[in-house]
Amino acid sequence: VNLGGWMVLEPWITPSLFYQFLGKGEGTSAMDMHSFCTVLGPEEGNKQLRRHWKTWVTEEIIEQLKDSGAVNSLRLPVGDWMYKPYGPYPGCTDGALDFVDDVLDWAYSNGLSVLIDIHAMKGSQNGFDNSGQCSGFKWTSILNNANNNDRTFEHWPIRSASWVGSFNGTDATYSDINYDNIQHSLEVIEGIVQRYKNHPAVLGIQPINEPWQYTPSDVLKKFYWDGYLIVKKHAPYWKYIMHDSFRLDTKLWGGFMKGCPDRALDTHIYQAWMDPSSRETFYNDACEKKKLIIEMEDAFGPVIVGEWSLATDNCAMWLNGFNDNLSGFPRLPCKYIPCADPYMGFDQPGTPVDPGKSIQGPYGTGMSTPNFGLCPVDRDWQKETKEDSGKDWMKAPPKAPHGKDATDEVMTNLAKKKISAF
Repeated sequence: VNLGGWMVLEPWITPSLFYQFLGKGEGTSAMDMHSFCTVLGPEEGNKQLRRHWKTWVTEEIIEQLKDSGAVNSLRLPVGDWMYKPYGPYPGCTDGALDFVDDVLDWAYSNGLSVLIDIHAMKGSQNGFDNSGQCSGFKWTSILNNANNNDRTFEHWPIRSASWVGSFNGTDATYSDINYDNIQHSLEVIEGIVQRYKNHPAVLGIQPINEPWQYTPSDVLKKFYWDGYLIVKKHAPYWKYIMHDSFRLDTKLWGGFMKGCPDRALDTHIYQAWMDPSSRETFYNDACEKKKLIIEMEDAFGPVIVGEWSLATDNCAMWLNGFNDNLSGFPRLPCKYIPCADPYMGFDQPGTPVDPGKSIQGPYGTGMSTPNFGLCPVDRDWQKETKEDSGKDWMKAPPKAPHGKDATDEVMTNLAKKKISAF
């Protein structure tokens, strides 16, 4: 189970932290961890983060995961800045490691292991907010102020990732490699290993999360090798989990690090970006992943699915970024429900969401945002009127009428098929 959104903020996971930036603009709006600390500054940023850290992951939650009987390990996303601070992070993220120490102790006392996942890297390894910084970003308000003086920005069409070097968006290649960033990351790995090498709860480390598919494979493989040697020197029993760079390809990974112990490949499997279709299509897609995983295990070795979900649409608010969306998403109208109260309490600025206000900027290239106190969530699956159709839910309202909701049935079946495949 991933403890997502805790140490590395993602607006879609913890929107309560980002409601305060609705209606703001350049220099006053935050969309990721980097801009959160930049806009709020070290004092206010740290105050809000500490309130978040205390309430988002608690000892009670760890105990509940253990008591479920279904969970035996935790994947803990962390930011590289926690171990080698830079940019806006000094002061803003002070105290984070104390909370990590608590979770490791709670995990150990509950018989759970912990995979430390370096989720965010200096310069961004994929351009997503989950890397700590939405890389490839510009404000476009000056071109959109004719009607309502709207504040607008662009991200997805110009997304970039500078961790590994200078990216050329024209041909999706790197013109140079940033060896300073890579060395910084290796030093972060060293720091993590030295800090936790004797902690009995630690299962191992993931040296980088989701380096995007344009990362030069030779550079990434060398980084993986160098990180592995650091880990094995100081923590010889740790597992070493490498993300597939969105390329679950036997030609790329087959035979890599052959014979090395304790290594595994991590792949992330989501269906939220698929086109709308019948439940059988989603079931079959889930089952087909087993074949891909088996092929990779034959060519490389152990494979884990480090992230997955049951989402079958793109409706979760801010899934594709704060007040933004990928072009063409969501594919179908979303269901709206009252926005949740803040988990950390009403001292959090910007909460609760104002039910008297319609959508507020700043606006990206797509739409996903609260509207009159309502937030978008996944559509309901509907009971089918024809056994051979399977697509009634696509034409029905996002919220199923009374007695017509089949969401639990579809999600249960889908979960069984995914767990079987993975």
